[in-house]
Parts: sequence; C-alpha cells; structure tokens
Amino acid sequence: LRPGEVHALLGENGAGKSTLTKIMAGVYEVTSGELIVNGARVSFKTPAEALRSGIAMVFQETSLVPSLTVAQNIYLGNEKFLNRLRGIYIAAQQFLQSLNFGVDPTMYVSQLGAAQKQMVEIARAVHHKARVIIFDEPTATLTPEEKHHFFALVKRLKRDGVSIIFISHALEEALSISDRITIMRDGQHVVTDDAKNFDRDKIITAM
Repeated sequence: LRPGEVHALLGENGAGKSTLTKIMAGVYEVTSGELIVNGARVSFKTPAEALRSGIAMVFQETSLVPSLTVAQNIYLGNEKFLNRLRGIYIAAQQFLQSLNFGVDPTMYVSQLGAAQKQMVEIARAVHHKARVIIFDEPTATLTPEEKHHFFALVKRLKRDGVSIIFISHALEEALSISDRITIMRDGQHVVTDDAKNFDRDKIITAM
C-alpha cells in the first residue's frame, strides 16, 4: 500500500477481503504471513493497537457505542480527563461540518440510520489522524448525494497523504476512484495492477 493512494480490494463473497483487512485493523491476529508497517513487522491484537499505528477500519457493521452520542463516539479514547460536554459538541459540530456530514453531534448513535453511523465512523478515523483507512462497502447505504460527499472526502484524504483501502462490489466505483486494484479469489492473491489496466470484464474474469 503506497502513501496517498486508493487501493481497491475486489473479489466475490468469501474471497477473503474482509478477513485480510480485519487482520490489518487488529480485529483478527495474523496466523501466517507478515504484516509490515513502515518497514517493521507488526502483529496487532486489538483495533486500538492498529489505530495507534495509524490504521483505522470503517466497518460494514458499525463498531460505534450505541448508548453514547455522536460527539462522544468521535472523541472516544481521545478524551481529556475533564471535559465539558458543551465544548465537545461544539468541536464535533465544526468537525462534522468540515467533512460535509449532516449529523447532529448530540444525537445518540442508537438513533442514527446506517448511512449516518458510517459518517460517524469515518469522522472518528479522520479525527484520530489515521494514515491508512479501510472502507468495507462504504457506499452500500449512501444516497447519491452522500456518495458525492464521500468520494470528495476520499480525494481530500488522498491529498493529505492518507492511504485508502476500498472494498466494494460496485466495480464501476472501484475503477473510477482507485489508483491500483488487487483481486482475491478463495483467500488467494490473484493480481495487483494499476486501475487504468483494468476494465469491468477483466476484473470479472480475474474474480
């Protein structure tokens, strides 16, 4: 994974995409092979360890705390010892607006729809200054307008040097947004190449 690139990870259901990225994100421990970050071999036992190394995953099934507010979830694990909720809400409101996310920071996560939950997950990853962000089917629950905002954010993250791993069944989206594409089949690596060297038929054949 290169700095500041969008790398699409494609394959049919069961190809191993989510398992591989969950190893990167510290959800599963690696049982064979090597995970190397900035030239050093690593093995994460928890997502918090991965986040400390700059790797965050925006899960298809949300990892937010339903009983906390949007703002509390964004700052979770990064709070000061004493904070005033009002200050957190103001900061979260400004931060969400900077991302073009229309989410009320005072709402409880349990009150949000799927698309809004995903926005909060993304906001949390950006707030923690992740250098690698993994998106698992990020556009599946988004409206066309929300997709537009999402892709604009991806381009902004790229400009800031953040690397994006993009898992999607929407092949046209992968072709249009990614710099490189890796295709997996039955837990095995099939091919990695620049996106410009793929088209829909070539992807389907490799899958």
